[in-house]
Amino acid sequence: MKKTIKTLLLITLTLQLTNSANAIGTLDGIVKNVNKKTHASSDETGPKCFDEKTHIINLGVGFGMNYYSGYSGGGYAYRSSPAFSASYEQAIPKKLGPGYLGVGAYFGFQTASSTHNYYYNKNGYINNYYYYKNSWNNFMIAARAAYHWDVLNFKKADIYAGVLIGVRIQTYNYETNNPDPSADNYRLSQGAAYPSFSVFAGARWYFASKVALFGEFGYGISYVTGGLSFKF
Repeated sequence: MKKTIKTLLLITLTLQLTNSANAIGTLDGIVKNVNKKTHASSDETGPKCFDEKTHIINLGVGFGMNYYSGYSGGGYAYRSSPAFSASYEQAIPKKLGPGYLGVGAYFGFQTASSTHNYYYNKNGYINNYYYYKNSWNNFMIAARAAYHWDVLNFKKADIYAGVLIGVRIQTYNYETNNPDPSADNYRLSQGAAYPSFSVFAGARWYFASKVALFGEFGYGISYVTGGLSFKF
């Protein structure tokens, strides 16, 4: 009888140890899986649309910046074209903090004109209809840098912010059909160059593997720019 009791106790203890070992193994597996997921989340792993191998060309059209809109009204007809821009950006291979830094170059172009039509009654020119026109071309050449945070950098979308610094070159042209030499007195300005600086924010969404729509807000050659990005 005593032998039977001892045998039953031994079997019971063996089963409890086996169950405990299985439970510990299961718990250990759960802990490892949780740690793995937590580590992946904390490292912000996963596919990014902007990484250390990224090269991008942006082609955009912008609005909102009219340098010479003061020359409108009061008989002046003012016109301004959209601002056309092209920029290039590539990532610095080594990650910088919680994201990637992209550096590159920017080129922008915009035209504007102000025309005044009038009757001229001087020096024998009686009731003749004349005009004078002032025209400007603006070229912006700049370096730019943008930071792409991991938490805002996804497989098909990216939100970023950056700075731009460069120069805006203005060319000027004046024309008139008035034969009176004093008509040159209506010239408004000359060619010039101005330093340019901007802080901007933007977003990009890839509707194809290498082609995206982008939008940026900030002072470049326009306040708002939108267009296409090409990744290679």
